[in-house]
Amino acid sequence: MDRREIQRRAKELEPWVNGFEFEGIRYAEGSDHGYLLSQDPADRARAFYEAFPGATRILELGALEGADTLALARQPGTSILGLEGREENLRRAEFVMEVHGATNVELRIADVETLDFATLGRFDAVLCAGLLYHVREPWALLKDAARVSAGIYLSTHYWGSSDGLETLDGYSVKHVREEHPEPQARGLSVDVRWLDRASLFAALENAGFVEIEVLHERTSAEVCDIVVVGRARLGAQIRRFREDGFVNAGPVFADDTIARLKAGAIDLISRFTEHGHVSDDYWNYDVENEAPVLYRIHNLEKQDWAERELLFRPELAELAAAFVGSPVVPTAFALVLKEPKRAAGVPWHRDRANVAPHTVCNLSICLDTAGPENGCLEGVPGSHLLPDDIDVPEIRDGGPRVPVPSKVGDVIVHDVRLVHGSGPNPSDQWRRTIVIEFANPAISLPSLPS
Repeated sequence: MDRREIQRRAKELEPWVNGFEFEGIRYAEGSDHGYLLSQDPADRARAFYEAFPGATRILELGALEGADTLALARQPGTSILGLEGREENLRRAEFVMEVHGATNVELRIADVETLDFATLGRFDAVLCAGLLYHVREPWALLKDAARVSAGIYLSTHYWGSSDGLETLDGYSVKHVREEHPEPQARGLSVDVRWLDRASLFAALENAGFVEIEVLHERTSAEVCDIVVVGRARLGAQIRRFREDGFVNAGPVFADDTIARLKAGAIDLISRFTEHGHVSDDYWNYDVENEAPVLYRIHNLEKQDWAERELLFRPELAELAAAFVGSPVVPTAFALVLKEPKRAAGVPWHRDRANVAPHTVCNLSICLDTAGPENGCLEGVPGSHLLPDDIDVPEIRDGGPRVPVPSKVGDVIVHDVRLVHGSGPNPSDQWRRTIVIEFANPAISLPSLPS
């Protein structure tokens, strides 16, 4: 498309809210009216990806003319679904994507106040900039966003005065009539509600965004603006995993499933301890004048036990994929155990060091309650980000050494690069854990050492 054609089509699409520029040439001017929340799209996209560094599938609510959409789409490996309520805005956004050759963007016309968000699928994060104060029930929109994603980047207004507030559905709101002089900058509803600050945070929390980080805030007597990052429980756990290298993700399976796995583990262990079964997969060490101590059953997926199919439940791969940020396949299975009063500690180590951080993780399904008293997992936060050739004992001694206690059914996720270990089990309580390694199928992994 040459400059003359770009000029012609940009003219046909007037009036523009943000204007249109391409390769340094201004083809259309924007609104004469200032926007309080105006932010350079590149800056917003940068802040968005800093908040959600592993995000690849992104939902944008209120695409307007596609300025933020385009900035998001410039991140390699991403796909963007942008929703816009006004047809004329959508046409301009489509034109912007066409001129810039953005092929990883899908734009749809949609009213977010009536849309069934479940039909959209799942997203790594949601961008909602300049929209929340244009709807009648902003708390409902936040709940809809939480249904499809564990993270939201929210840029919005809130009402700064206590005068004229009413209570609706438990929230303090200011009724506002949409009277912006440019219809394309208004919401689809004429009468909308602005939350006050306390109600905005309550609405985020009630939607399930349990971790809220304020990136920017400007207050005034009435119209205030704020930029926050909200993370649901999983989103907060993913952030901790990426920063620390490990996190207790809580239970994934129902109690009856955990009971079946535990019964299967007891059966497998008894084959060695009671029936003398010997195999290269049954890792053990000798103790003078005592029976050998079993500490690992490797290749768990190849053992003959009724519960084997539970190892391939989709919930586990879906959880691992969320933490790694890519499709995954299971690459190793094991039952790790610490016999009461006999088990030694596990030396500090890295499972692997020849892979990039956040690409391969272990999911440990806890079959027993574990703490320092019976040799729970311990790790050094952030050690997964250190170079490949670190001195593990030095990192261990430098600490901090953080225990990861768990309850029956919890799933602990750790990066295979994490420097970790565990103490002995002098207690009278078992510690049994099913460990499954997950990796992106595109990664070539050498076999684990025996």
